[in-house]
Amino acid sequence: MDRRRFLSLSLGATVGTLAAPAIIRAESRPLIRVGLGPQQPTQADTYRVWEPIYRAVTEAIGADLQLNVANDWAGISTALATEQVDIAQMGPWGYILARNNGNSRPIAVMLVDGKPIYHAIIVGRPDLKLDDFPAGAEGLSMQMLDVGSTSGWLVPTHFLKSRGIDPEAFFGRYAEGASAAAAQMATSEGQVDLATGWDTHRNTMIRNGTITETSNKVIWQSDPLPNEVVAVRSGMPEEMASALQEAFVTLPEDVRKQLPPPYTGFEPTTHEPYEELEQMGRDLGVLRS
Repeated sequence: MDRRRFLSLSLGATVGTLAAPAIIRAESRPLIRVGLGPQQPTQADTYRVWEPIYRAVTEAIGADLQLNVANDWAGISTALATEQVDIAQMGPWGYILARNNGNSRPIAVMLVDGKPIYHAIIVGRPDLKLDDFPAGAEGLSMQMLDVGSTSGWLVPTHFLKSRGIDPEAFFGRYAEGASAAAAQMATSEGQVDLATGWDTHRNTMIRNGTITETSNKVIWQSDPLPNEVVAVRSGMPEEMASALQEAFVTLPEDVRKQLPPPYTGFEPTTHEPYEELEQMGRDLGVLRS
């Protein structure tokens, strides 16, 4: 995504003390620019779900909020690396790219059912008969997510290439860049044979009634991966980063209840849990040494 278009394409809004002149607000309350990846089916859904959480976080530290939703995972990574946003909630690979390109640093990991992990998955159309994956998938069509996605590009690409498979040559029809929701729907509607994604997102679509358990089938699942991360820009003062971390970790019970299932909270994190994914990026030649 063109970094200059990120904010213009995002659903940006400032909440808090909008009536006060900007110069007065800057002197009394800092403005925290938050960037979100496309976690829900639409940008509007992502904004609606997460705005109350980030309003509570910024209020806890006495700041105003500007919330921006990127339309792809690569876009949110670029925005954080170039300090167009102060803080971003993003996938692990997006964070690693932002760290590699702009020295961004993590402050919290999101919990799913109380655990800081999730899984990459590859799903297939419901009638697909595939007993031997990946060998038996040669010639099938594959839809991956954008190259900024952990589970939708990095992990499955590394899995395949570590087994000597070049996805673009191996699959009969190969494409990148779909949204997670579109990829799930493409398999359920039989438009493609296989698609990448992640278990938390698929389970949310099932919970919301968008698809059912039998709309498609899980063909492959990765080992546990470190969950989505909240990271801050390189130039953020340490005092501000620490205050934000504390606000996430100590969210009041009534605010935590507003988290979209299956998210249950946040806990502090460091870069260490993400080192294996970082190595995958180096193995694929995406990250500089």
